[in-house]
Amino acid sequence: METIDDIILNFDEVPTSWALCFCEGCPRHADCLRYVAGRAVPDNLTWGNAVYPTAYRNGDCRHFRPVRVIHAAYGFRQLFREVKQRDYTPLRERMKAYLGGHGTYYRYNRGERLLTPEQQQWILDLFARYGYTEELAFEHYRDVIDFS
Repeated sequence: METIDDIILNFDEVPTSWALCFCEGCPRHADCLRYVAGRAVPDNLTWGNAVYPTAYRNGDCRHFRPVRVIHAAYGFRQLFREVKQRDYTPLRERMKAYLGGHGTYYRYNRGERLLTPEQQQWILDLFARYGYTEELAFEHYRDVIDFS
């Protein structure tokens, strides 16, 4: 486990396809999410996707990903609390289309997936286009490390 801005990175939260970096000699390693995630590898894991040292060329690494902590959200009931019946279905259908479909919509609703700040803003803007601007909030918020 690694700590980033008081958030503990549990290796179980690292996407399985995420390439890890172990290049301590890279001058950007302390700010790179791939390196930070690599430091959190548990002792029982012995292989996986990796960024090779050859990725660092001419003062840059094309696989560098900055560590970014986001205020993620999930849960939609509060958003729909004041929505009129005629707007409910169109709002929900537009959200489903934006989020990737019916199943994905419910994964975001249940917290199996978390909304990035950009996704949250898109949804709030959608509600605003329908005239809903007061007391818009998601049900739950968590500060998490962004692997997108």
